[in-house]
Amino acid sequence: MIERVTADNIDEYESFIKTHPKGLFQHSSKWAQVKSAWKWEAIMLKDSAGKITGSAGVLIRFIPVLKYSLFYICRGFVAAEDDFETFDALFDGILELAREYKAYCIKIDPEICIENGAYKKHLTDRGFVELNPGCKDFENVQPRFVYCFDYNNMTEEELMLTFKSDYRTRIRKAPKKGVEVKICGAEALDDFTSIMKETGERDGFSTRPRSYFEKILNCMGEDARLYMAYYNGKAIAGTIAIRWGQNVVKYQYGASSNAHRNVYPNYALQWEMIKWGLEGGCKTYDFGGISGDCQNPDNPHYGLWRFKHGFGGYMKEFIGEFDYVINKPVYKLYNLALKIMK
Repeated sequence: MIERVTADNIDEYESFIKTHPKGLFQHSSKWAQVKSAWKWEAIMLKDSAGKITGSAGVLIRFIPVLKYSLFYICRGFVAAEDDFETFDALFDGILELAREYKAYCIKIDPEICIENGAYKKHLTDRGFVELNPGCKDFENVQPRFVYCFDYNNMTEEELMLTFKSDYRTRIRKAPKKGVEVKICGAEALDDFTSIMKETGERDGFSTRPRSYFEKILNCMGEDARLYMAYYNGKAIAGTIAIRWGQNVVKYQYGASSNAHRNVYPNYALQWEMIKWGLEGGCKTYDFGGISGDCQNPDNPHYGLWRFKHGFGGYMKEFIGEFDYVINKPVYKLYNLALKIMK
């Protein structure tokens, strides 16, 4: 039975996605509040005993003038990845919602590894079309390639031994050189945003305003942390991490000043976030997106991969991003408008 998530059962839904192995913070109503430019809806599938067996959260963006909407199921359904019966029931429930909201397209990018060919086949069998097949960089909404490591119930000492020796040295040297890492609140966001802007200018990417980072801290509550690194009392680097149940700690945003990089603040920050996951009994630490071609020294993202690779771990590729087109004329018109705007 499909049940719509409301104020009366939201706690039941949140508990399910925080304890299910496929549950992620992107499925939560908390993250939907961060993405408040979108409307959020969610459904749950329950068995005859009333137990939740799967769920789907969808972000809805209304297209002004056209009076249609785009459905985005960020990181897919929360269900066992080999349970296609549950997939179909959830998808049928989403289609019913899509009719209500006059959705012209349903976009999905499941956090399912590329090795699961059966899942990708099931998507295409249901009418989904893959976008950017074979892409190596960041063409999709969410990264297709991420870098991560598994905690495997290791202790701090055992975990440290999986890092490169010079990384262990830098983590230990940072406090000796005077770096102090603090868990901060909104009072440190001016510094964080300023350093983020500096990072964006150096590395060539656009950055978010202070209000966005404040919204993350406010909406995610105890599930999010702002870590700041100080040297001689001055903020020189910062990160925002999100820990979701015992599933994952996600390195969500990072910023570092051009100055004082020789005192290793970024290594100290990573170690503190990694320890947070260790304290919570997490299974995985997610360093975030990388390029699929990042091991090529000529790739502009090579340095990003090299930094993350030094902490051990492995690269993971997901099956990609897919669209289920409901209204082809509107879909073509909207995509054309996007190209013109770009």
